[in-house]
Amino acid sequence: MNARRLAPLALAALLVAAAAVWVSSRNRPERAADGSALLLASLSDTIDAVSEVRLTRGDGTVTTLQRRDNDWFVAQRNYPADVGKLRTLLINLAALHTVEEKTTDPGRYAQLNVEDANGPQAHSTRIDLAAGERKWSLLLGKPGEPNGSFVRLSGAAGALLVQPRIEADPQPARWIRTDLLDVAADRVQQVSVRPAEGPAYSLAREARGVADLTLHAVPPGRKPAAPAVVDAAAGALARLNAQDVKERAASALEHPNRASFRTFDGLLVDLDGYRDGEAAWIRVTAGVDPETARRFAPPPAPAGQAKPPEAATAKDAPAKGTEAKTPDPAAEAAAINSRLGAYDFQIPVYPYDQLYRQLKDLLAPPDHAGAAASKPSK
Repeated sequence: MNARRLAPLALAALLVAAAAVWVSSRNRPERAADGSALLLASLSDTIDAVSEVRLTRGDGTVTTLQRRDNDWFVAQRNYPADVGKLRTLLINLAALHTVEEKTTDPGRYAQLNVEDANGPQAHSTRIDLAAGERKWSLLLGKPGEPNGSFVRLSGAAGALLVQPRIEADPQPARWIRTDLLDVAADRVQQVSVRPAEGPAYSLAREARGVADLTLHAVPPGRKPAAPAVVDAAAGALARLNAQDVKERAASALEHPNRASFRTFDGLLVDLDGYRDGEAAWIRVTAGVDPETARRFAPPPAPAGQAKPPEAATAKDAPAKGTEAKTPDPAAEAAAINSRLGAYDFQIPVYPYDQLYRQLKDLLAPPDHAGAAASKPSK
């Protein structure tokens, strides 16, 4: 057989070998960084296609995370989910690999909390994922060392110690987007508080750049507390976070606590608060006060003091991405109402109590010695 006839046969053999390698690679289990097989094969290739994550406990606790128009929601709250936390869960699930096989004895499942999640006595959390027609399911048990978890694939006999550790609390409140408001303290011009019980009062700054708030409605013979006590009101909306959320009822609140915040640039934020047992809840409404924005508008730079463009240097220019953004109160109010306006939010008790402090809590102790000296002698 000459070389001319051998060449096509050699090429055909190479093609068959390449096809065999391709098929073998397609059927080979995916591998973790350490070379071990991944537990949920192919999930890493389909994370972006996952449309639902369901976490279930045997006592009936359940969280369903659903993708809706490219956003994620907690179905039990009809509220946006914490996408970062969800993404971490999916990435960790996709990276799961076996460290050690533990047991195939159903009698020992409960010791690892990987028993079927079908009754109140079960401590496992069932995790179900869906990406179109593809589905994955496992039972999450106790944490395991080092930095692992005990799991069992649904329907499988073997309980496994796997890495990385999986955190999947099935309480819906653990999966909501928690950030509510973040209004810097130095933006606040006035805070007006009307507690459900006790006198109303207000605190204000008379100009931009003033450090301390002035307490108004101070009773005769009393003085405000130390500035640090009074000024704390201005920071009440800085990084205010929620613990839980529920859809707002149509009826108005009866005798709520109210705190109203007004910024120098004209943003208005009203928070109506109420207690439900030990839990503290607020409703948030935003608006705009153009008159305040005009009153406290920064003065224009005096003529001749602005640096000519040609005099500016690279050193004078702000670093890329660090340019200060001027707040747009109208856009800010619209965004707040759009995202928060249909819900009530549970917040921690401490910031709730700071929002609605009584006037007496902002006053210095009475000066009994001074009061006694001012009394006329008999």
